[in-house]
Amino acid sequence: MIRSLFVVVFAVLHTIFCSIAAIVFGLFNPYSKVVDGIIRLWAKGILKVADVKVVVHGQEKLRKDQPYIFISNHQGAFDILAGVVAIPLTMRFVAKKELFRFPIFAQGMRAVGMIPIDRSNSEQARKSLEEAAKTLQNGVSVLIFPEGTRSLDGKIKPFKKGGFVLALKSGLPIMPMVFTGSLNILRKKSIKIHKGAIHVYFLDEVDVSQYSFERRNELVKNVRQQIVDVYEKVRVE
Repeated sequence: MIRSLFVVVFAVLHTIFCSIAAIVFGLFNPYSKVVDGIIRLWAKGILKVADVKVVVHGQEKLRKDQPYIFISNHQGAFDILAGVVAIPLTMRFVAKKELFRFPIFAQGMRAVGMIPIDRSNSEQARKSLEEAAKTLQNGVSVLIFPEGTRSLDGKIKPFKKGGFVLALKSGLPIMPMVFTGSLNILRKKSIKIHKGAIHVYFLDEVDVSQYSFERRNELVKNVRQQIVDVYEKVRVE
């Protein structure tokens, strides 16, 4: 428990430092390489102190100059950190609105183009997707967890459609991802942080031009099944 407390204290102080840096440099260009470096420094610092390794599989499938809509399962709080480290592109994530209530951190996230979403409010959720669409227009990838919340037992929940509608409207490819191992690092409703490894898998990109808007439910179903199939093969208990 003492170790967990140390990690939390470091994470708070480190987050404040990185948020201030993000606010300053985000004023010039929220999608610059300097800002990307600050975001990665934030993620790597916390992972290092928590003694959590990120093992990446299939990164070679990513095209260097291609923005993606990354769609993934959501196991734990460390998924975002692992995603920042695993994705070698300029990327911003869609995060629940509760994370934007913390002073300084909230300003830092907004300064670099992170996107808040209120899934309990359909109108606000729609506006968040519009904001994500603007991000994509800047050539920036977006990471979305369509389950909407972390899983308590590791089982993959039903996917919400928002991220898929965004893909269909933008025409950008979906890159399905699988996270496994993060459930054991920090369980939902727990404060104990464990050492370990998070494995991140990049699957095969999905060309959304094969789907019409009317077939969006089929797109959701197919991508989710692809993620579930791989997850069941590689999941870390």
